Amino acid sequence: MDHSKTLFAIYKYDFHKAAEQMLEAEDEPPRYVADKNVKIAQRCFASLFDQGTINNLVKSNKKGETIPLANDVLAKSNGIMIWRVNNSLIRELWLREGKDQNGIDTYNEEELISMPYCHVLIDNRPGVCLMAIEKSTAWNNKPDILRNKLLENFNRILVAKFGIEMRIEARMNPVDVWNFVHDRIYVHHDYVRKVSFSFQNPKRINKTGDMDVKSERLKAMLDIAEISNALKSHFTMEYDQSTTHMVSQKNRDLAEMVHLCSRNGYDISITFNEYQTYRINDYVKTYYPMPANVLLGSAMTELRLDGRTELQAWFDTIIEETKNYINESEIPRRRNKHCS
Repeated sequence: MDHSKTLFAIYKYDFHKAAEQMLEAEDEPPRYVADKNVKIAQRCFASLFDQGTINNLVKSNKKGETIPLANDVLAKSNGIMIWRVNNSLIRELWLREGKDQNGIDTYNEEELISMPYCHVLIDNRPGVCLMAIEKSTAWNNKPDILRNKLLENFNRILVAKFGIEMRIEARMNPVDVWNFVHDRIYVHHDYVRKVSFSFQNPKRINKTGDMDVKSERLKAMLDIAEISNALKSHFTMEYDQSTTHMVSQKNRDLAEMVHLCSRNGYDISITFNEYQTYRINDYVKTYYPMPANVLLGSAMTELRLDGRTELQAWFDTIIEETKNYINESEIPRRRNKHCS
């Protein structure tokens, strides 16, 4: 893993009147945005950061107690903000106190409170409405956890102050499985650790023309499932960095397995070293890297030769490269893509 870069999950947000009609933010560049309601909603949202921090940002612990979350705006310029949200974690420790009268060690339970932080980047320029949440151990490397906390807090404040609500949805890339594997290996310099294939016993399903199998190895796997009268069969292949090149369409047996899965609703999952498991028919959540020194430097102040700051250019790249992506709610419940 390249520790000089930090991954950010990309989200699209929009606004609507509380319990009323939607006021969706446009995908067009700022000069084309005409809906004044969206501009008003974005100004309302931006006003939450005017004091440097968002008051009353909280979460609930396992006991149902309310815990404040410290946060501060590190920089703000031209509608873009660098924000930092701290989590509040309590760890229970048993520390040795000494020995009792019988010479046995005695321990005392103590609580250790830590406040690890997570960066949140917000592009609130007119009509853009993008949010990038750092993949941070502060939130268990799951940006969606912080997204849900932020949405809960934002809406509590926005409804009370302005009568509007926000929706934050992950941006999703509707890629073909082979395109995704190629990008992870050759663009993100990741590698495949495991491929798992799960299929039903051919005797227990309605066969179609798409069930024709050419690979002798795959036929053998299906035959074993039939002979054993199993409901399902599972086959897993493990790889390391030196053999991951075998996970491609040039591997005809694997290519046919993927093809069979996509046509018949079987399950195939590909686990990478850095990325979480990709499953066939998944739409991939969008992550973008950022050099670690950008947030520590002058990303919001110094202009590049093209007249943009580093952070503006970073968001503009995301806008361009994700223009054909979809939002989380737009994912169909069931997709049967052909991955031949």
